[in-house]
Amino acid sequence: MKKYINIWKIGGALLGALGGYLYWHEVGCLTGHCPIQSHWQTMTIWGSTMGFLVADLLHLFVQTISNRNGNAERAIL
Repeated sequence: MKKYINIWKIGGALLGALGGYLYWHEVGCLTGHCPIQSHWQTMTIWGSTMGFLVADLLHLFVQTISNRNGNAERAIL
């Protein structure tokens, strides 16, 4: 069961990193006065962290809903 939790977290971190990079590329900060948005490295790390946290929260939510409905076997996504 632990390896599935890690897949959720790693997948969320990778999607978040991609989202952070795309946000920097499309929106970003043109003046350079924004400490996070002005560099692609910081936006990628920020997005990866947010993706990791959201994926962990989403996995916990799905697991709780599955266990509440009596589908304990399905909780391992």
